[in-house]
Amino acid sequence: MKAEFYRRSGSKRDHLEVNFVAYAKVNGVKLYYELQGEGEPLAFLNGIFMSTKSWSPQTKLFSKKYKVLLHDFRGQWQSDTPSGKYSFELHADDFQKLLLHLGVNKIHVVGTSYGGEVAMAFAIKYPEMVKSLTLITSVSEIHLELKLLVERWLNAANVKDPRIFITEWLADVYSEEFLKDNWDFLWPRLNEAFEVFDFNGVIRLSECFLNLKKKPLTSMLNKITAPTLIIAAGSDKIKPLMYSEIIHDQISGSELHLIDKSGHGVVIEKANELNTIVLGFLEKLNLK
Repeated sequence: MKAEFYRRSGSKRDHLEVNFVAYAKVNGVKLYYELQGEGEPLAFLNGIFMSTKSWSPQTKLFSKKYKVLLHDFRGQWQSDTPSGKYSFELHADDFQKLLLHLGVNKIHVVGTSYGGEVAMAFAIKYPEMVKSLTLITSVSEIHLELKLLVERWLNAANVKDPRIFITEWLADVYSEEFLKDNWDFLWPRLNEAFEVFDFNGVIRLSECFLNLKKKPLTSMLNKITAPTLIIAAGSDKIKPLMYSEIIHDQISGSELHLIDKSGHGVVIEKANELNTIVLGFLEKLNLK
């Protein structure tokens, strides 16, 4: 099933006509996607272990004002996991072709972590398609400590045991306070979800991420011309503030916000605060 888009008479905004869940065959891969709400198109791009469900604290709010597009990258959850090497440029091409499949020419892009890195690659290669860019706990390059951390995750993924895999990264992603307060809810649901996890996919995604060590995006960030919001988390053990500062320094006119007392998974830990910042950023753009 293909989504139908239309442009409202007298409006400069692209609007989506329908809400549904579907698959699209683009760039040689079948991608799972969802559409929610009405208004200007806005996409949320997943972190490496996230699914479209992970964005529920955002989609419930943003779909009241925007037509929200969610999708799983190649190698994630309900999308195909083709063989071969992945790259952020390849993910950007997948996303671009998904947008063209849906009839979208320009969109607000919000990415967290791995999704933020895809968003940067997309904004570098397809600047004309980006209405605004929001980068949450993302990096444009990898220092040694981050390389070693992700290699530890990669080793756990190769074991292909859900419980071993989850316990390897859980304390890295969330703050101790959040885990303590939400353990009884979080642990059983993660175990249930990861029973159907494609470890081959996450292995390829992790290897793709580690390529940033050899081929960073930093030197290309000056090509990004869209209004850009950068959000860091104060207790992020994976991609701390310094990585967001590197991005902020390279993207002219970008805004940098720090959300205190949150781990890397800030889109879940501090959803209300994050949503307020992102909505405020988007509203300022609409007033210009």
